[in-house]
Amino acid sequence: MRAANHYEVLGVEPTASADEVRRAYLGRARLLHPDRLHGLPPERSAAMARAMQDVNEAWRVLRAPASRAAYDDRLAGRPPVAPRPNGARSAWSARDDLDPTPYYQRPEGMVDPGASVVRSLPWIAALVVLGAIFVFTAFAGGAGDDSRRTSSDLVGRCVQSQQGVGVVEVPCDSPNEGRVDLVVNRQSQCPDGAIARSVPGEGTWVCLRPAS
Repeated sequence: MRAANHYEVLGVEPTASADEVRRAYLGRARLLHPDRLHGLPPERSAAMARAMQDVNEAWRVLRAPASRAAYDDRLAGRPPVAPRPNGARSAWSARDDLDPTPYYQRPEGMVDPGASVVRSLPWIAALVVLGAIFVFTAFAGGAGDDSRRTSSDLVGRCVQSQQGVGVVEVPCDSPNEGRVDLVVNRQSQCPDGAIARSVPGEGTWVCLRPAS
């Protein structure tokens, strides 16, 4: 039987937007989170763990415009596109100008043309305040809050390790260790160059990339 491609693993069409791909990854990651493995038969737990690895690999490839474009070429049987001379834009660079993928997920050396404009917008200050309020209320609620989010909910958000607490979300313009890129079952599954941090009580690891 033919193995599922990355789009099929996430349950999206090849024409899905970057935001649709990200939402699909988050949904799959929540369904396959290790917290759901407790009490399951060993064969079922192993199958879900393998499925989570497939989901993480699909997200690793499809999250960035360059790797996604190369993957699309392979699916279509097209040969790789050679770099254009004299600094000319590649076939995917124009597409990337419209892609909302955060800078830390973009190919090395590529700058988001709208980043400086977005940072200057007044509502960013309001988001920072709301983020600070969220962190404060999370601590005030205590460990007995059944609505506590899992590590999968931190994907795309900035975090900081705190002694005795673990990994907590913080505003990206405050001191932080990086932005959560992936949630994996083992430290060794984090991509090269990523910072791995354990999530106490969940048995998972978060892989961090620079926030800016």
